[in-house]
Amino acid sequence: MTSSCVDLDIAPVRNERVLSFVHQIAELTSPDSVVWCDGSDDEWRRLMMRLVRAGTAVRLSRRPNSFYAASDPDDVARVEERTFICSATEEGAGPTNNWADPTEMRETLRGLFRGCMRGRTMYV
Repeated sequence: MTSSCVDLDIAPVRNERVLSFVHQIAELTSPDSVVWCDGSDDEWRRLMMRLVRAGTAVRLSRRPNSFYAASDPDDVARVEERTFICSATEEGAGPTNNWADPTEMRETLRGLFRGCMRGRTMYV
């Protein structure tokens, strides 16, 4: 993926820092496409219908605009031994948290994130 995947002409923001960040993450993760979200009702309807068609969400018949969505049981929100507080000092993480050096963690995550969006769409 090249930075041309991130279409600046349709980006709903002009903040250079935001645009630069999106470019950097897209370059790293290599999504097939980048979709800029606008938060509109139309966008919400399109996304919800896509989730329903995919079986990820089920429309609830008794309540308008209500859906049931279940995540994959293997999708764990937090695993304690793999959760780290990254701060300049170990003391900054607090006594009950795992600590990691921020510079080292950035390198670890860069390796893990490289190409992780290939074949997917990145929603911004």
